Amino acid sequence: MRRCLLLAAGFFMLFTFSAYAQQKIAYIDIKLVIRDSKAGKAANASFQKEAEAKRTVLKQKIKALEDMRQDVIENGAVMSETKRRNLAETIEKKQKDLDRTREDMRIELQRKDLELTQNVLKDIEAIVNKIGQNEGFDIIVEKTEAGILFGSSASDITQKVIKAYDTSR
Repeated sequence: MRRCLLLAAGFFMLFTFSAYAQQKIAYIDIKLVIRDSKAGKAANASFQKEAEAKRTVLKQKIKALEDMRQDVIENGAVMSETKRRNLAETIEKKQKDLDRTREDMRIELQRKDLELTQNVLKDIEAIVNKIGQNEGFDIIVEKTEAGILFGSSASDITQKVIKAYDTSR
């Protein structure tokens, strides 16, 4: 009885592995597609331009706050108590405003990055589906998400996806 079960399990494994061996499987590196495709580069450039504009605004606010603090350090001894207190309150308000602005900008940039990435991913998904259907792939997986430790270069269709994506735009 035990021999029959082991024999049956062996045949099951043999047939299962032979079925998998006949499947056509490929993988892509999404991060590479986003980084190297024309649309991905354009999205990154747009994001960097917006981020730089926000950094400039933030630097201006930081500079104004630092100037006020420096004024207190340099002239605090000769200021009236009321003026020094008012300036300290103004500095505190500006610091809170700076902190809020910094956090709002961070959230806004995260949202923008997610939006741009999702738009690119939606386009890439359509390209991958088209390649998969046209070339008869059974499965196409993402290299890093699937945890691929090794894959032959023949199974890597990343450059094919980049080329198809660039020509589709």
